[in-house]
Amino acid sequence: MQRKSILFALCLTVVTACGPMVRTARQEAVATTAASEAQAAADWVWTYSQAHPEGFTVDIRGREVPTEGISVAYAATQGRHSKEDLGDVVSHALAHDGYVGGWWNSEDSLYYFDSVRILPESAAGEAVTFAFENEQLAYYVLSTGEEVRIDNVIHPHEIEPSNVDGWSTVFLAGTIDQGNSKDWQQTVAAKLAGRDRRYLLYNPRQEEWHPEREGEMDYQVDWELEHMEKADHILMVFLPGSQSPITLLELGLHARSGKLLVVCTPGFYRYDNVRITCARYGVPVYGSIDKAIEALP
Repeated sequence: MQRKSILFALCLTVVTACGPMVRTARQEAVATTAASEAQAAADWVWTYSQAHPEGFTVDIRGREVPTEGISVAYAATQGRHSKEDLGDVVSHALAHDGYVGGWWNSEDSLYYFDSVRILPESAAGEAVTFAFENEQLAYYVLSTGEEVRIDNVIHPHEIEPSNVDGWSTVFLAGTIDQGNSKDWQQTVAAKLAGRDRRYLLYNPRQEEWHPEREGEMDYQVDWELEHMEKADHILMVFLPGSQSPITLLELGLHARSGKLLVVCTPGFYRYDNVRITCARYGVPVYGSIDKAIEALP
């Protein structure tokens, strides 16, 4: 019995000692294979990029070039532009969606590489959401080669993110005067861009207003009503020298909503009406846009 126990103990010791060594060797073999595959993919992407300086999106797993979909870059691989950087980009792509994109920046004469996600062309809202989450300024439609610029300001007829969780939404209501007034909405967007909090702005001002288009007036009014209702906050600006009848109407509609911040000064011809109405319903009134912006949570 004693000899058997000693033999069993020796066998157990050998198994215990060798087991981790065997597993480590296997892990090293897997890691070596993965590194080799990543390097081969990086070499292939680099060669492909040299032949396509105008830009590209490729499937590094299947060594294919997708021709449909919306390509959006990940923030994790931003700023990679050398052959050495390409290894990090490929490794990220292999761990995620398996796609790499590249484009030539004529401003600094550098080629930039990104790990990208490809979404269906029917899912533009999801693409915008993903672009916002990854701090991208544009996405690419592969079937047309179109670059679609995006920012945190949504106008009528523009694609909206499918998910605004984590964003504070603000409707920019107020004086437009058929596009002839001061573009105070642009000022608000610029000032909020420097904040840590993320704001998504609904701006009803269209750069090109075409009232002659069939149904355009109905669309514009419905768009404004819908977005004021769903916004977290409504920043409402009455500019001196303006009549702003629609803004006065909107003030009446949302005075009880609890989400109004009003900018109005004695220079506005109905200042007292605005002041008294806002006081009755607890709506704060500010003497400047800067003061109202400071009050935005």
